Amino acid sequence: MNSYQRIFLTPKKIMPAIPLGQEGNVSHAPQRPTAIESQASQKRNRSQPRGKQTQEMLFNHAIKALKKFPIERSQQDLQAIHKMLKMFPCLTTQLAKPELHKVSSIAIIETWDRGQIVFGHNGFFLILKGSVKPYTREAPIEDQKTPAIGVGGFFGSFEPPHSEDTGIITQYALTLEACEILKISHSGYAKLKKEISAQVYAMKESLIQGCQFYFDWPKLSIDHLAKLIQLKTFPANQVLVKEGRVCPFVAYIREGECTILQDIGSLINPAKKKGGGIKSVVVGKLGCMESFGEVSILQEQPSPCTIVTATEVQAGIIQPEALQGLDSVTISLMLQTAQPTCGKLSQEEINKEYVRQEKSKEWDHIKKRVLSDALFYNSIQQGCGKWTLNRGPRKTADKYKLSMFPSS
Repeated sequence: MNSYQRIFLTPKKIMPAIPLGQEGNVSHAPQRPTAIESQASQKRNRSQPRGKQTQEMLFNHAIKALKKFPIERSQQDLQAIHKMLKMFPCLTTQLAKPELHKVSSIAIIETWDRGQIVFGHNGFFLILKGSVKPYTREAPIEDQKTPAIGVGGFFGSFEPPHSEDTGIITQYALTLEACEILKISHSGYAKLKKEISAQVYAMKESLIQGCQFYFDWPKLSIDHLAKLIQLKTFPANQVLVKEGRVCPFVAYIREGECTILQDIGSLINPAKKKGGGIKSVVVGKLGCMESFGEVSILQEQPSPCTIVTATEVQAGIIQPEALQGLDSVTISLMLQTAQPTCGKLSQEEINKEYVRQEKSKEWDHIKKRVLSDALFYNSIQQGCGKWTLNRGPRKTADKYKLSMFPSS
């Protein structure tokens, strides 16, 4: 019975608040800023440009993300690091876009106190905070008068120096104050380059295998072609191949669309032939995962058509010199599977197709003109219907119907 009262919870005793203003008593509760202090802070924030505040927030977020382990960084952390790295010209000029995008996952940040030595022989170092003074081993420190490196400066290299380069001297830096330095190690950068090259090579292989002529090709022959491919982007309305000439390269279209044209001979007006250009008729299109130029280059045949980019085109190309250097097995396999881009149409077929396309264009023009005239004479603007005015929905709709379709 004596221990029975102990099993129940007893309410906590709340001590009375310590009144302010008494001598010898200090309140540890957080105090709210006064109106004058809040106004002063707002003025300080307004005095700084908005772009500068956003840049400082991004910089702080990126440094905070760099202090995490690479495996613990979220997608937002990687994006913040990537945006910050794009601000430094020393990185944008030395790294390609894929490398700069991936380097945010391997970069780390190191904190150094004043008076410490940082060796630059094992990576690339970028100063984010503080300053350092670089030195070399060819002379004593006292005799070297090198300028200090501040925020945005760098030392070291992305790749290790070759052993046969005797002129390369290991560089190190002495911290002049507390520093935060971004580091990209040689091993991390080498692994990153290897991953990017593997991804690009796999994309080239899939680009070749996606074309209909290469479905059943063995992997060894596809590897031979993948090693020769160069990725390139062509703008819209660019002539890739001219009719009557050998194709300048073999192309495998990854994204975009091309138009196949053939010149018209008999329908050209002799009076306009001197000054005007030659008219062409559309005979086909080339889209994603299609190729052209194999037969023209290997057999040195002039192209029977002109190929123009209809949109921006991303393609992998192989130069004629590289294609001619392939082994005989791959060349014979390509000649057996590949086909000309388009067969040469007869003059009569070209004329019929040209007349059909011209009639279609003329009919489209007539439809647009009739529709625009009907809208104009009924005081209707395209994109702004009469029902948008404050006249009531039913009355306006009925009036719109009567004006567009008058009774006979």
